[in-house]
Amino acid sequence: RNTKDNKDELNSTVLTKYTWEEVKKHHTPNDAWIVHQGKVYDVSDWYEHPGGAVIFTHAGDDMTDIFAAFHAKGSMKAMKPFLIGELIPESVDHKDKRQLEFEQGYRELRTQ
Repeated sequence: RNTKDNKDELNSTVLTKYTWEEVKKHHTPNDAWIVHQGKVYDVSDWYEHPGGAVIFTHAGDDMTDIFAAFHAKGSMKAMKPFLIGELIPESVDHKDKRQLEFEQGYRELRTQ
């Protein structure tokens, strides 16, 4: 987990790029990475999460839409200390065009 000092340093540099294959490897509570809108977060051992251990249900996965469904606007501010990098979009090969279009449509509906 990044401290405030690390966060400031991270924000002043280029973020590390991760493949989907790498993200999937981090799927347990003590080694938990999640993706939100193409950003990768390391939430390993974050049992202080306001919702409890439920955060680990999406470890190693994209939690963009589930996050939107259960969090108030502005909640992503709490995630900043956990930011470790960016997902390489081209590495996401488990979603076909139809699925990607569905997700995009859903996200556009939520902004209306």
